[in-house]
Amino acid sequence: MDARAILAQSLVIDCHLDLLYDVLQKRRQGRRQVILNDYWEDWRAGNVSCIVSSLYCDEDCDYLPEALLQIAAWEEELAESNGEFFLATCAEDIRRAQAEGKVAVMLSFEGVEPLVGEVSLLRLFHRLGVRFVGLCWSRGNWAADGSRFQDAAYTGYGLTEGGKQLLTLARELHMLADISHINDLGFEEVLHSAQQPVLASHSNTRAISDTPRNLTDEQIAAIAQSGGVIGINGVSPVALMQDPASANLHTLIQHMQHIKTVAGAACLGVGLDQCQRISEALPGGLQEGLFDIIPCYAQLPDLVAGLIEADFTAEEIRGVLGGNLLRVIETVIG
Repeated sequence: MDARAILAQSLVIDCHLDLLYDVLQKRRQGRRQVILNDYWEDWRAGNVSCIVSSLYCDEDCDYLPEALLQIAAWEEELAESNGEFFLATCAEDIRRAQAEGKVAVMLSFEGVEPLVGEVSLLRLFHRLGVRFVGLCWSRGNWAADGSRFQDAAYTGYGLTEGGKQLLTLARELHMLADISHINDLGFEEVLHSAQQPVLASHSNTRAISDTPRNLTDEQIAAIAQSGGVIGINGVSPVALMQDPASANLHTLIQHMQHIKTVAGAACLGVGLDQCQRISEALPGGLQEGLFDIIPCYAQLPDLVAGLIEADFTAEEIRGVLGGNLLRVIETVIG
């Protein structure tokens, strides 16, 4: 099998990128056409057809205006573009992007702080195009408590009553629940409440990288049983918390092999969480020692080659690159 040929034949979806966080910060610096200048060429080099952009807000910001400003920055980028990318709200939009050689961008909460405790505001964000609901980042909020990256002894709380109401409304609106970053208590409650496939957009396995931020074998099996997908995270500490400097492509392949062994390849996806490319927008820059194992989409052939070497079939690889997530999007969102 040829890696580049398989990639060229595949639908490619990255189910987690802090795209609009980066875009807004750079536009605040006076930049314009950020996506066209910083992302477009690399998306095309990796045959990417869909990006799921988080709406992530720093802890010290005014959450609701900040999330709306990210969406406003997206609208401005669209107006300045030549139509090469567009907002997607369903599976058919993703198929159209692939057919036309464009990129569909979907919107996702990475923490529902912007709803400021008002469940009904979810309807407004749905009308603005948001289709994924990650209840929390790795900190607590009004809806749920997050996992901690290194504090294995921390228990915290699960879903609040508001978080449960939010999930109920999300299900009514055909929005996809994302459990990356949630703690173990919250994970169990989301799986119980969702009653549909769930997504772990950018998480790895605790068996290989022992951090509460990652998934136990039981959680991996539960996501697969729900019909959901796990997007493999390419950030070095998430890939190998005990020795981040040693994390490499082989480490990611090991995570993917482990998930395949535990629950099958049909629950695998890609959620690279590329941080190096947005380091200029991060407060204080990039955390020391943190790097992306796959820093750009032009390196996706290397990932495909690694999967071939690990005895993934061409059909399984096409599923990993995007086919599996498209199935979930079509099932839950439409």
